[in-house]
Amino acid sequence: MCGIFTIVGQHLQVDIEQVKYLHRLLRRGPDYTSYLSDVQLCQELKGLFWAGVLHLRGEELVEQPVLDDAGNVLLWNGEIFGGIAVPDGMNDTQVLMAQLLECGNESDLLSVMSLIRGPWAFVYWQKSTRKLWFGRDVFGRRSLLVHFPKHENDVLILTSVAHKPDSASELQDCNVVYEELPADGLYCMDFNKRNSYPMVTLFAWENSHLPSADTTCSDLPQEFSDTNNTTNGFPMRIQCGAKLTSNIPPVNTSLPNPEDTDWIMRMETNLQQLSADSANMCDYVDSSLSSAAEELVQVLSDSVKIRIGNQVQYCQQCITNTPRQQQTLIRIDEEPRRDCCKDEKLSVCLEHATVKCEIPCRRAKVAILFSGGLDSAVIAALVDRCLPAEEPIDLLNVAFEQRQSSQQQRKPAACSNTLNTTYDVPDRLTGRIAVQELRSINPGRTWNFVEINVTKEELQKERATRISHLLYPLQTVLDDSIGCATWFAARGVGYLVNTDGPPKPYTSHARVVLVGMGADEQLAGYARHRIKFRDLGWPGLVQEVQLEIARISHRNLGRDDRIICDHAKEARFPFLDEAVISFLSLLPMWKKALLSLPRGLGEKLLLRIAAEQLGLCKTSRFPKRAIQFGSRIAKLEKSNEKASDICERL
Repeated sequence: MCGIFTIVGQHLQVDIEQVKYLHRLLRRGPDYTSYLSDVQLCQELKGLFWAGVLHLRGEELVEQPVLDDAGNVLLWNGEIFGGIAVPDGMNDTQVLMAQLLECGNESDLLSVMSLIRGPWAFVYWQKSTRKLWFGRDVFGRRSLLVHFPKHENDVLILTSVAHKPDSASELQDCNVVYEELPADGLYCMDFNKRNSYPMVTLFAWENSHLPSADTTCSDLPQEFSDTNNTTNGFPMRIQCGAKLTSNIPPVNTSLPNPEDTDWIMRMETNLQQLSADSANMCDYVDSSLSSAAEELVQVLSDSVKIRIGNQVQYCQQCITNTPRQQQTLIRIDEEPRRDCCKDEKLSVCLEHATVKCEIPCRRAKVAILFSGGLDSAVIAALVDRCLPAEEPIDLLNVAFEQRQSSQQQRKPAACSNTLNTTYDVPDRLTGRIAVQELRSINPGRTWNFVEINVTKEELQKERATRISHLLYPLQTVLDDSIGCATWFAARGVGYLVNTDGPPKPYTSHARVVLVGMGADEQLAGYARHRIKFRDLGWPGLVQEVQLEIARISHRNLGRDDRIICDHAKEARFPFLDEAVISFLSLLPMWKKALLSLPRGLGEKLLLRIAAEQLGLCKTSRFPKRAIQFGSRIAKLEKSNEKASDICERL
């Protein structure tokens, strides 16, 4: 993963150290930083390319910006999980640069980028064609913000994260305003015409269910869509090019026929017999639904496995204290190692010029944002199946203090019973139940259930100094509450609570953080899905799920990337793996959800059955609860605001 930054303009003179948000970019990629300046794009315009690298995959850290012998420059903030082969031990940045070097024309480059399975945002200068390419994957799983030039001496900026104006006066004086680059396809700026400013071509994703299916020039941001712009300086002209293949099938829009309706009625009748504490849904469904759940477990397991494999063997703390040439990989299929480094100094030995550690790190390398709800518990159970038995797993559970009366004010001692009572929010309670189920499934695993307790004062401090800038340019109440809860959870600073002793301070140093985003959108998990089904039946539900998937890149993934990566950790989304999305998209809606059944059963029914098959019997029946409500951050500071309101605290 990386923090990336590009600036293009006339008479370009940039002191990179003076970029106001450089420290935020550095937090995304602390392992290596560098830049290329004065890259001549055309007679009038130059470019600067900066990158900070977080080394997660491959035996060798690949320095960025990548500059090859042909003069091409690559900034890559992504992961290739499929589509293009990445040999064991190699970094995907190397593989992608080699593929791009072979591209002789637009069609070749579009073909390479459309093959990639996984999250990405990139900037690529192709010197031979004098074209600058940039964009995000179809679901916008990596952040890329853009500032479009507005006047003669203005510049084009592409960056992973930016700086929010701190006051109304600064906003008025600020000439640089950012927005999220739409994940509509690949953008290409052509610098070939002399004495002319670049034409921008959008190569939009082709499939009808994806965000850019109906994209036209008029749908793009205003600064980028005015084809008749003749402003002096750096006018942006747009044209729409060929469609870009996404290779993700459209959502199955079929509606129940009479035979399907009979099947639905049988399943509803059977499942309505379940009592609140019934242990086995599988006894009440037919083999077709059980088989579909087994297939879902398999594709999700594959998604989790590739997201936690082929990564550097050390946690965040070890990497900070260990030269990168002394780091090796963790392979999830290798023979488990029995020794533990704990806090000892790492010792090394040379073997065929490859440095290996005699005492590998035994801290957790993988963490999960863990509410104890259905989505996060399923991910945890699948990680357990994939990791070696002696690898710990961090389960990050966040709660915001609840001051119900003056007698229940938080005490200074972080391990008092009063403190635990104060932080017993819904997600804390479900988290404790879910972790007990996980421990029953695999009692030999070290499950670190990290209770992360956040005071109102700490929330306000971190929001003002860090979180508000990471959320920018988003500014709603919903963005604030989800962003703050996610930031504290991903930071991983909390306590391990033991039954036989006081809570122990603990900080998660895992660099990979798995997130359950995407399950609700695909499996009808939101309350609005029930409303659509109630009012419009199956046609309304199918249409709503189509819209959910289409707008997911515009709603939250860039935000979550900026928030989590601020801790030098990478967010990975198993439910948004291309194979998982394809599998679920092909299923008819009634095999995924039966919303005439009560909450905690009908929504995400297929995933609930899968959870039960994994041994999560209690967790499989938990109703959906959003993080802002489960952690109790919502309405902590103000109770009379709506999620869509502009947040006055940002």
